[in-house]
Amino acid sequence: MAPRDRFARGPGRDPSEPREPALVARAGGNARRRVLEALWPVAQSALAAALAWYVAHGLLGHPQPFFAPIAAAISLSTSAIQRSRRIAQMVVGVLLGIAVAEILHAPLGDSAAALGAIVLITMAVALAAGVSFFGDGMMFPNQAVASAVLVVTLHRHGTGAERALDAIIGGATAYVIGVLLFPAEPLKLLRTAEQHVLETLARRLGEVSARLGAGRSTDSGWTLAAGHEIHRQLSALGRARATAHLNVRVAPRRFPRRRAVDAENRRTAQLDLLANAVISLIRSVTPPLGADTPPSPELLNEITVMARALRWLAESDRPWPETVLREAQAVARAAQAHADARGLDREHVTVAILRAVASDLIAVIEPPP
Repeated sequence: MAPRDRFARGPGRDPSEPREPALVARAGGNARRRVLEALWPVAQSALAAALAWYVAHGLLGHPQPFFAPIAAAISLSTSAIQRSRRIAQMVVGVLLGIAVAEILHAPLGDSAAALGAIVLITMAVALAAGVSFFGDGMMFPNQAVASAVLVVTLHRHGTGAERALDAIIGGATAYVIGVLLFPAEPLKLLRTAEQHVLETLARRLGEVSARLGAGRSTDSGWTLAAGHEIHRQLSALGRARATAHLNVRVAPRRFPRRRAVDAENRRTAQLDLLANAVISLIRSVTPPLGADTPPSPELLNEITVMARALRWLAESDRPWPETVLREAQAVARAAQAHADARGLDREHVTVAILRAVASDLIAVIEPPP
């Protein structure tokens, strides 16, 4: 069976409008997948919280070490992505908030106005100090201001020191559990994120092909939603790549995989270009570009074949089997050859994309009626 025939088999049903039972099944399947994917990180968070409480309360005699387990659980959370970064942001943020509150509490007091002023100053200091990865996300300033508020509102001797000790215990426990003992598997992180990107690209290409093949257009809302979904998956891939890169440098158990992870990082970086090319392809066959000249059946079939090739890659275990690679490569090279055979003028293609840019710019600067 030829590669293109193999990918092209099956009826063409418009998947953009699933029936209600299909929607329920999809939502249930997605929920189940989220829980299963997060089960191991969640178990580690629970273990770290229990251990942090035991160390602070049972070994060190802290009477109410509530923040130690909170810090451990928050640092590890439900994802193995960027754990070492979250741990550093949490601990340093807490220490910064305690320092600012201890300095300002005595001269300003604990009135409502003083609390507001301390919160304002703490957030400003956290933003100013949020260089490098400390400025990524809200963990660092949130922990800083939460610590400052606790120091001011509890206003009893030793509150700052106790919270600082809790933060250090929780952070250290999270580091031992999440980075030293059970560091994230970097290759698995990369492959999971890559799979989600490929699944999204395959589904969106299949949807636009099915819609246009049935003589139905896609409105700007659908196209915008497709672009948003693709970019969300690319953002998740970027976080996975950053985590994998850091893990093989801070987690001793992952040091031997540095070369393999760096190679995978370079390869998966190409997914960004692939995804943006898919977005451009979707834009080129949907309004306003596709309104005057709908795509030919041959072109729609090629889009469908490409979507099924992407889906097959997404659904195959890694490393990809040789048969999957050969047939996906055959589909891609056939698409290249057909594009070259048509002898398309590059300027015409550029003009078409420029028209999409102009239409999008008009939509941005002109309010809707």
